[in-house]
Amino acid sequence: MKKLHLFIRAFFELAEAKPIAKISVEELCNEVGVKRQTFYYHFNDMSDFVKAVMIDFTEHREDIDGDFTSDARFVADIYSTYSNAVKNILNSPYASEVTDFLNDYLNKRSYHRVSSNPKYKNLPSEQLSSVSRIVAGILVSELSYWVKNNMQEDKEHLIERFRVIFLNIEKMMVENALRDKIRKSNQLVSEIEKTNKH
Repeated sequence: MKKLHLFIRAFFELAEAKPIAKISVEELCNEVGVKRQTFYYHFNDMSDFVKAVMIDFTEHREDIDGDFTSDARFVADIYSTYSNAVKNILNSPYASEVTDFLNDYLNKRSYHRVSSNPKYKNLPSEQLSSVSRIVAGILVSELSYWVKNNMQEDKEHLIERFRVIFLNIEKMMVENALRDKIRKSNQLVSEIEKTNKH
C-alpha cells in the first residue's frame, strides 16, 4: 500500500508535466527510488498500474456512502486537483480505461442507491439500470469535457448543475413509478370488471 502511494504521487507529478505516453516505468521507478523489478512485482504494466490508481482513489474517498451530488463532487475534486495530469491521461492510450472504470464505478453506485430506494420498488430493474447508466455517463462525459476545456465553468456551478440534472432524473423516475402503479391499478380494475361480467 505504501509503495502504491509513492508510485501514485510520482506518477501524478510526472503526468502534470508531460504526456502519459512519454512516462516510462524506468522514469517512474527513478522518481520513487526503486528498481524496475519493484514496479513489476506490484503491477503487470502501466495499464494495470493506472487501474490500481483508480481503485485506490475510489476505495479511499471520505464520503464513501455519498449521494449523486457527492459523486459529482468526488470526481470533480480529483479532476481539478490533478487537472494537467487528468488532461494528459484523457489524451493518452489509457483514456478509455479511466473513463470506462469511472463509468462502471458511478453506474454501480447509482444503481445501488436507486434500487434500494422504496420509492422505486415498482420500477423494473432494466429501467433502474438505464437511469444509472445515464447518470454515470453524464458525470464522466461532462467532467471530462470540463477538464479538457481548462475548467472554464466554476466547479461549484458545475456541481449545482449536476444536482439539478439529478433532481430532474429523480422526478422522472418517480413519475414513471406512479405511471406504472396507475397502469397496474387500471389493469386490476379491468380484470375485476371482466370477472364480474361473467
